[in-house]
Amino acid sequence: MFAGGLYIETGYGSSFSNVECLDGVAVDDDGDILPDGDCNDNTPQNMDVTFFVGEFAAGFSFKAHEKFWLGVALRLPFSKQVADLYQNVGAALPGGSARYGRVKNDLGGVGHPTLRFGFQIKAHEKLDIGLMYRMAGKIKLTGTTETSLLPDLVLDSEADWFLPHAFAVGISSQITEKTLLAFDFRMQFHGADKSGNKNQTVVASNDGNVLSTIVVPFGWKNTWSVKLGVEHRFVDLFAIRGGVNIAESATTPLWAQYFTPPPGLSGNVSLGFGFYWNDRNNPAIKDKYMLDLAGAFAFTTGTLGDPPTEPQQVPGTNPMTTDPVQVCSTDQVVRTGCAGDYKVFTYWASLSFTLQY
Repeated sequence: MFAGGLYIETGYGSSFSNVECLDGVAVDDDGDILPDGDCNDNTPQNMDVTFFVGEFAAGFSFKAHEKFWLGVALRLPFSKQVADLYQNVGAALPGGSARYGRVKNDLGGVGHPTLRFGFQIKAHEKLDIGLMYRMAGKIKLTGTTETSLLPDLVLDSEADWFLPHAFAVGISSQITEKTLLAFDFRMQFHGADKSGNKNQTVVASNDGNVLSTIVVPFGWKNTWSVKLGVEHRFVDLFAIRGGVNIAESATTPLWAQYFTPPPGLSGNVSLGFGFYWNDRNNPAIKDKYMLDLAGAFAFTTGTLGDPPTEPQQVPGTNPMTTDPVQVCSTDQVVRTGCAGDYKVFTYWASLSFTLQY
């Protein structure tokens, strides 16, 4: 059997309008900090970040035994990152002095193809067990950076993004003729040394000369998720599905920020519909055409206390060449680990089509 798909693997981002008291500091019109000023007098600023990683996958499966199926998929990842921010860009310039200004990034790229492997066991006439392993991958992002501190230049920029190793096990049971129950457990190794998401380093240059290097710390850890779903097929043509998902965020408290999911547990509720058609000319293949529609609502909340007072080494950097930074301070372009309540609400929609032959 051959199948293809296009889907979103990872995504995050935020949009904030009319922010006056960014980082709790007062700045003048040039972006310099006013130690005795009132941050509520700042000019309101808008901030937007959109980032996603998608994949196109083409795979096939074959029956190795009456109760054993093998599958392989070739994955081609791609990514897009667009940001329009007002932040402490002075921390990324030589000398590292605090100075606020607007910065715009527009990056994108396609990664190298990698593989996903899986197999399915028919343990019982009403019970299937599946295992999946996804290889790690990397996407080279390229594009441009503009900043108000260098108003006459459009800088060439590049950065890397890693897709970590992942492993999943699933169990499904056809508990009745029309009702299917499914369970899934998944691990993603964002904390891996060589293929995890320690940070994202954006290098901006002009005519080959590096003008700024912004290291956005993530410090993500390995994470897990548990999913439970049910499908009820009312008639041959139509089925309805529902599911819940509980997952641990990959974000760690020390490097949490307002553009990424907060640390802690997240919940997800989904609802979907399936439509099935058979080929009258080949009745031996049941459900040859399958159209699936789904929507989901996810939420994550977390509360952080006061950050540590001692400087911290940025994840993924060499302590021999990179100095530690004071978390939630003017040492950072984007402050992380600041005390407060973090909440994210996300809406998703998906469409997929499957052809069996």
